[in-house]
Amino acid sequence: MKTAVEIYKLLPKTNCGKCGTPTCFGFAAKLATHQAKAGQCVNLSESASAILEKERSGGRDSPGTVYEQALESLRPKVRGLNFERAGHLFGARLVNADTIEISFLNEAYRVTRDKVTDAAGHEPRPWVSILICNHLCMPDPPAPRGEWITFGSVPASHAKDKAWAGHVEEVIAQHFSGNVKALHSACLKLGGVPAVIKGSHDAAFEFRFFPHYPALLLFDDAAPEEDFPAQCKLLLDVTAPRYLDIESMVVLGEEFAGRLTGG
Repeated sequence: MKTAVEIYKLLPKTNCGKCGTPTCFGFAAKLATHQAKAGQCVNLSESASAILEKERSGGRDSPGTVYEQALESLRPKVRGLNFERAGHLFGARLVNADTIEISFLNEAYRVTRDKVTDAAGHEPRPWVSILICNHLCMPDPPAPRGEWITFGSVPASHAKDKAWAGHVEEVIAQHFSGNVKALHSACLKLGGVPAVIKGSHDAAFEFRFFPHYPALLLFDDAAPEEDFPAQCKLLLDVTAPRYLDIESMVVLGEEFAGRLTGG
C-alpha cells in the first residue's frame, strides 16, 4: 500500500472536509491505514480513484507505516540541523549538541536527531512530532512582530480557509457557546494569558503555540435574543508563515482546538 505522502499527492488538496476528515493529509493517513475508502472523497479524480482502489485490493500494510514514512522524510533535515542555532531561532533550550527542548502548546518536548519525546520520555502522537520537526526545519524565520493577521490573510491560504474556520474557530465557538467561564479556565490551563486589546470581546487570550509562534484568541459569546451565534477568531502573528507551512498551520490549529475543548 502507498504511504500517506504518496496518497496525498493523488488527492485534490482542497481540505474541504466532505470526507469527514478536516485535511486531505489526514484523509491520506486514514486511507493508508485502511480506516477510510477512496470513494469518501467526492472530489477525487477517476484516475486517482482507480489507482487507490487497485492498491487497496492488493493487501494491507502495518498501520504504523503511514506516520513512520512521514517522519522518516523529515529525519535527514533534523539530523542536519545545527541545534545551537535552531535553539536561538526558535526559542528552544539547548540541552547538548544533539538535543534541544522546546515548548509546544504549553508542554515541554525534547528533540534529538532521531526522535521527539514528551516530559515523561514518551514519543507523542505522530502528528505532534511532525509539527515540531517541521517547525524546527523552517529556514531563517524572523522574530515575531506582534502584528496580528487572520488565517485568511496568510499567503496561499485560500484552499485551507474552510478547514481553519470549520475545524478550528467554529469548534471552539460552538463548544464554549454560553459558557465563557469554562473558556477562561481552559485558556489558562493551556497557558493562555489574558490580552488587553481594543474592542469589546467576552474573552481575549494570547498563547504561545511555540516560543516564537504567538496566537491571539478572540471570543464573542452567543446572544440568543439577537439571533447571534458565538464567534471565535484565532489570529496569528504576521510572521507565522515563516514558522510553518500552510498544511502544518491547519493541523496545529486543529490540535490547539482539540486540546482547548478537551477533545
